[in-house]
Amino acid sequence: MKGLEYWSLDTNPETGEKFQAFLGYLRVAHNGNADIDSFIASEYGEALAEILQTRFLYEEDPMGENTIEYFKSLGLKKEMHEDEDYYTRWEILTPLAMYEEKGKNKKYPLVIANHGGSNAIETDEFCFGLPQIAGKEGFMVAYLQNTNWENTDRVLGLIAENYPLDEERVYITGYSQGGYQATSTYFRIPEKITAAAPCGNDIYRTYDNFNIPYTEEETARLKKTFVPFMQIVGCCEASSFVPVNDWKPRKDWGIEAGAEPYINPRRDDSRDPTRIIGGRRRFSDMTVPDPGVDIQQWMISRLNMRLDTLNCEPRNQEQCISYLHTPEDELHHILGFYGDKERIETYYGYKHYIADIWNRDGIHAFRYIAVENSPHWVPVMTGPLVWDFFKQFRRDKQTGKIVEEVYKY
Repeated sequence: MKGLEYWSLDTNPETGEKFQAFLGYLRVAHNGNADIDSFIASEYGEALAEILQTRFLYEEDPMGENTIEYFKSLGLKKEMHEDEDYYTRWEILTPLAMYEEKGKNKKYPLVIANHGGSNAIETDEFCFGLPQIAGKEGFMVAYLQNTNWENTDRVLGLIAENYPLDEERVYITGYSQGGYQATSTYFRIPEKITAAAPCGNDIYRTYDNFNIPYTEEETARLKKTFVPFMQIVGCCEASSFVPVNDWKPRKDWGIEAGAEPYINPRRDDSRDPTRIIGGRRRFSDMTVPDPGVDIQQWMISRLNMRLDTLNCEPRNQEQCISYLHTPEDELHHILGFYGDKERIETYYGYKHYIADIWNRDGIHAFRYIAVENSPHWVPVMTGPLVWDFFKQFRRDKQTGKIVEEVYKY
């Protein structure tokens, strides 16, 4: 199959129904500016469809023989731990080379990838694109059903005890709610995290997924520890994360997305430890400006709060706000701020707007990427782009400091 053939039950009888359900989600997962028909018909949409097809084929039997063989074909061993309960289970992918003679004395980096809100780990394990490169690049990937920072800390300890973990290279990413959970983890245990890369989130929040504010002490500790930070967003997310110099309320289409492509029969939202049971929202409240506040200045102040945790120079508010009126300046107009190094890269026919910022110590501290015409979903290039950022860094065990040293497998 190719192109739009994935999205029709007529041309894709095996998984077409799931594609139709997912298409229903895409149509309400943007701010009103995304062209979803163009999105799925594009080269980029075909790349997404190939990822989804793999997910749809294997998600209902996550530890079945076919699934295990699929991961073996990628050079990976898949294991599920604490599977007696849906919410205690966690999965780890390890390079097969780890079990060969030449790989036994090596230490391996770890990427923790947090699923989106309510999703099962087997639905999101394919979407980040990490397994496709983990075997080749020689790193481990972990997915936790309970992404609360305390459980992440616990599982990280178990991995360190039972696997040849390179504790100088522990990275965390996540999509949507999983991105906020990744942020919560690196706020609470920054010394154990080498770099973080949430996906599909706003630029800065002063509170965690349970609306618990980060304390002044936690913020100061994070700033002192220093965790390099990367963020990937779609240009058309429902919450209008770009441009970063403007703000609009989250788009409410007035309708639900409809049926999910697949729901694990063990899922029970009333038991989900990552959700707020009985609150205004299932997850944390949206960040909104106070009444009467200048929206553009407020947004740049949030960006500068993020940069402050990284020891980066703040961005000039007037200069950033001026980009609202310069559509001919494509990159700055799309992103809403300037970096120290900037570029537009094209993957699968879609533009990726990229800004990098170095901190006062000369370390590459911040990267921001926005993908054209993309709604609230994991961008196709998340895995390769995240790993490209992560592998630059290790946290020296003796000093606790971040060192720029590219990982070589």
